[in-house]
Order: sequence, then C-alpha cells, then structure tokens
Amino acid sequence: MKKIFLLFLVLIALNTYGQNEFAAAAFYTDFKNIYADAQNNFSLNKGDKRKAEFEELATEYKAKLMLPLADSGKVVVPVSGNPYAIYFFEPDKVRLKVDQRGTNLRDAIITAFGKPLYARTETVLINNHPLTSSYYFIDANETRSAKAAFRMSIYYVEGSYYLSLEIRGNPQQDSR
Repeated sequence: MKKIFLLFLVLIALNTYGQNEFAAAAFYTDFKNIYADAQNNFSLNKGDKRKAEFEELATEYKAKLMLPLADSGKVVVPVSGNPYAIYFFEPDKVRLKVDQRGTNLRDAIITAFGKPLYARTETVLINNHPLTSSYYFIDANETRSAKAAFRMSIYYVEGSYYLSLEIRGNPQQDSR
C-alpha cells in the first residue's frame, strides 16, 4: 500500500511540474489583446483611477483586461516614460515553485507573441533575498531596460516569493 501511495505522489508531482498552466488558448488570446492595447496607450485596459503610492510620479488605474491566472493587475502611467500594465500572480513560500511558474509564463509569452524575443536577466540581493528581473526585447541590439517590451520579476516580500509581469506600452501623448 505504501508503494502505491508513493507512486501516486510522484505522479501528482510530475503532473504539477510537467504542465504549463499558462499554455492555453485563453492566455494567448488575452495576452495578444493586452499587448495590442498597450500599443494604443491602454485605451481599453484603463479602468477606474486608483490611489497611487507616489501620485506625483505616476497615475494608476485598475486593469479592465486581466491575464488568466493573474491575481490582480493595474495600469500605471508614469510622469515620464512608457505606460505599462502590471499583473501579479499567486505567491509561494518556495522560490523553486515561483521560478517554475516564471519559466512557464516566459514560455507562454514567447508562444503568444509569435516573434523572437531577446532576454536579459538581472539579479540583485535585497536583505539576502534575490530580486530577479528579466527584460524581453523585440530588437536584438537593444540593451536599455526602459526599452523592453516586457519585464518579468520574481521578488521576496514578508516570507513569500512573488511573480509579476509588466506589459509595456508606447509613450504617453499627454492624455492624463
């Protein structure tokens, strides 16, 4: 009986780690819609205005268009620079699980985008915990982080690791 139970647990673990939860038509479609809206300064995605942490630096809106599996999202319009939608995914206490979700999310983004993306990843330690940011560029020669089309981050806050994804838009044309 113990051997059957052990086999059952191994099969569940393999199924959990072997499957990309983002690899679905709904994710691809919603991602493409949000990216297309990003090229139009998030005209469809901007919901109600919300209180920003630093109102003098950015205006924030609730995201109307959500990515499947995202817990929450918002559209941020900084005073200078490109607007972006940021989506937050379920945190976990185990870094490896969040890293695997990040890998799955990256693979789904590449599939949904349908064109080559060029990545650069940076990791820094903050209070002995890694903050990893992966920047995805459309142009192979681009190196400036601000010019990335997407940014995925894995970071640690109060006992849990978090995964977030930014989908960046075009510069604002004074439409606040």
